[in-house]
Amino acid sequence: MPLKDFVTTTPRTLPVLILADVSGSMAHESKIETLNRSIGEMIRSFTELREATYEITVAVITFGGVARIHQPFTPAGSLKWRDMPAEGPTPLGRALGIAGDLLEDRAQVPGRSAKPVLVLASDGRPTDDWEGAMEQLLGAPRARKATRFAVAIGNDVDEEAVDVLERFATAGAEGVVRAENAHRIVEFFDWLTMSVSQQATGGELDFRPPPLADRSADIVID
Repeated sequence: MPLKDFVTTTPRTLPVLILADVSGSMAHESKIETLNRSIGEMIRSFTELREATYEITVAVITFGGVARIHQPFTPAGSLKWRDMPAEGPTPLGRALGIAGDLLEDRAQVPGRSAKPVLVLASDGRPTDDWEGAMEQLLGAPRARKATRFAVAIGNDVDEEAVDVLERFATAGAEGVVRAENAHRIVEFFDWLTMSVSQQATGGELDFRPPPLADRSADIVID
């Protein structure tokens, strides 16, 4: 038998990178609990995907007090989700820098990977110098090609905070998704799960906005 018949190929990956605001304000109104549960449910749904063209890998960067990698890129089927605590200010600039480094690391995101999906979830304005980091990230080769979504969490997100999220979101998409209450955080991640799963099975990523307006009555938050 030819040697080439013994060569195994690793699956192509579909990287999903979440930048999660875990500042102290996220401790109010069940925002951090809902965000933790939504990400955990998303990962569990990815593990149930069958006949996927791509292996979905998930990474999470948190920014609250300090910015750090909460979860490096890991295949969803191998990932044990650990809840994120909420504390401190909102160092988004540092988180954006970490995101750029992570995306350009070919040990984390191999060259054969599909276009990454980036999500920025926040409930307020950054407390550090973020503009230079945002410009650098969005100008980097992989982040520039990524599909980027942003979600504003809570009903008191001001326009300055929304402007930051709009800078991050992919131009031509539906802009910033507003999740005014906990129900809508769940709805956003349900939609994201469905859209990424569709792409992983060979379809196209859905750019249409998640149906946030009329489903809240169907979802129960403890």
